[in-house]
Amino acid sequence: MASAKNNPALTAFDQGTGRVDLTKAITTTVTSEPANLALGFQPWPHTDDTPVTKDVTYRNSGTAAVTFDVSVDVKGQDGKPAPAGMVTVTPATVTVPAGGEATVTVTADTRIGTVDGVFAGAVVAGDVLRTPVSVDREVESYDVTTTFVDADGAAPTRYSGIVIGLDNDTLTLLADTDDTITTRLPKGEYFAHVEVTTGDPQDGRVAILAQPSLAVTGSTTIAFDARATKPLKITTPDPDPTTVLAEVTIARRYQDAHVGARSLFTEGLPEGVTVGGLGPDLPDDQLSFLVATQTVGTPVGQTAVRFRFAWFEQGRVPTGFVRAPAKSDLAEVRTTFGPAPAGHRYAHGGAAIAPDGSSPLGVLFIVPEGGDAVDYITADGFRWRWLATQLTAEGRSVADYSLEDSAYRNGRTHQERFGFPVYGPGLPPTRFDYLGRLGDQLVVQIPLLNDAENHLGGAAAESSRTTLYRDGQKIGETTQPGGFFPVPADPAGYEVEVDYVRAPGVSDLSTRVTGAWTFRSGTVPGDQVHRLPLSVVRFTPRLDADGGTPAGRVLRIPLTVDQQQGADNGRVRKVEVDVSFDDGKTWSKVPVVGGAALVRNADQAGFASLRAKGSDSKGNTFEHTVIRAYRVG
Repeated sequence: MASAKNNPALTAFDQGTGRVDLTKAITTTVTSEPANLALGFQPWPHTDDTPVTKDVTYRNSGTAAVTFDVSVDVKGQDGKPAPAGMVTVTPATVTVPAGGEATVTVTADTRIGTVDGVFAGAVVAGDVLRTPVSVDREVESYDVTTTFVDADGAAPTRYSGIVIGLDNDTLTLLADTDDTITTRLPKGEYFAHVEVTTGDPQDGRVAILAQPSLAVTGSTTIAFDARATKPLKITTPDPDPTTVLAEVTIARRYQDAHVGARSLFTEGLPEGVTVGGLGPDLPDDQLSFLVATQTVGTPVGQTAVRFRFAWFEQGRVPTGFVRAPAKSDLAEVRTTFGPAPAGHRYAHGGAAIAPDGSSPLGVLFIVPEGGDAVDYITADGFRWRWLATQLTAEGRSVADYSLEDSAYRNGRTHQERFGFPVYGPGLPPTRFDYLGRLGDQLVVQIPLLNDAENHLGGAAAESSRTTLYRDGQKIGETTQPGGFFPVPADPAGYEVEVDYVRAPGVSDLSTRVTGAWTFRSGTVPGDQVHRLPLSVVRFTPRLDADGGTPAGRVLRIPLTVDQQQGADNGRVRKVEVDVSFDDGKTWSKVPVVGGAALVRNADQAGFASLRAKGSDSKGNTFEHTVIRAYRVG
């Protein structure tokens, strides 16, 4: 450390003592001890601080005496030099004899100056050595004493808590062997959250308490008393439910800070859980309370039954929370799943999205092979996000489909379908940027395997490739179905080509998907992705449950043009469609009438592949192919 190369443009908070200089480290004849010098912590206020003095000893293993000037180079966290006289060294010049040693004395006097915080730097010995030195001149802080009482009025069996600074970077854990803790906290605004256990922890008597607004302006005492809480209980309308996950999340917003704490119960809510809030109510946009449960109900034949509940309150932490909704109070979401090889099953899960964008954890429940699912959910005030994943017999995920932010209504029945063909390119409205420009980088992540409902899809690949051309010249390639490509700043014409081959055994449909898109792009300012024009065509024929249709008949295939939202897309006026019945070896053009392609299926069993191409009114083009889009038989 002492021989490291210091960068004068950086502080010790940025670089420590500097970059390692190995040559100097192994050739220098003068060393210092100790290796670093901590001059301690001085509590606020500082008018009565006692100066701290420590020595640094230099030893010379060489054959000649070494003389150098000694000084201090210390700065605060704001990068400004420490006040003159706060950290000093004497003497100012020292000679270390050959084979001998010399000592200097370093003193920190934190009575000097008006700026609080940590000061750090080095004791500098000429251009020979730098010995790290620091002193902590505590910012205005106070003792905060927290006491803990269980539901029986006694010292708790155990407790845990956290205190988070809202206008500072303090994070303090509350844990000890007795029922009182004194914590030193800087003056400021805080969020506090604790859990207090009564009796045997296996009994589940846990009280959740939160003080979302804790102002520390002087020494204070706070009591977290489980007797001030009331029961937290959620009941499902099922005779024999199994709750596999329950959680309570309390979140606090304060200026630019957004913090919170989550109490998680992985086997459902125990009977003895209670909840309560300390302190006054706050504006709705500053405090939220979210309770959620995920429960397995009694199956009905091959239909899996689940209860997914969430409730959201703002402005306060309720003292007690009890809910027992009937089925008629809930939205019923019935979900069917697409074809999968024998032995494969689906896992299906959902998570509520609260008005402020927060969300509880979601749980994937197994659906019986060939079965479906019904979910009873709390719909009012929430949107829901769903995921269905196809699992092999060994439990390995090989394909998945997701649906973001879907709205439902309590008291209604809703239908959802996941994993049905045709699987192909699609652009559902999501938070993702499918094709975009970030400064001098192109972002390519075009979905290639969305299902018939345009749920965002993906699956295991045998191979994949993405290639980027600029004005006809290849400038980038990756063996992934997408990527991030550095590009020149000047405007140019680009073409993106993608090629995806599905892994064997996942599905015999959409075994290969390819695509090509052209557009123009130049550099864009800022740190946000600028979305680029992008169009795809989705094939949405009516197929049977296995993704098939009779041979020898005309199949009407509706065409839906998707374009990336927020991009400068032109209007797509015409789409050309080709069909192949030999896995893309030969193609035939098919008529497109009234927004649908009319395909006369082959007379023998097999597969039909589809290809679409076109352009928009601004000259951007697209072409993509789905090999084995559907069965013919």
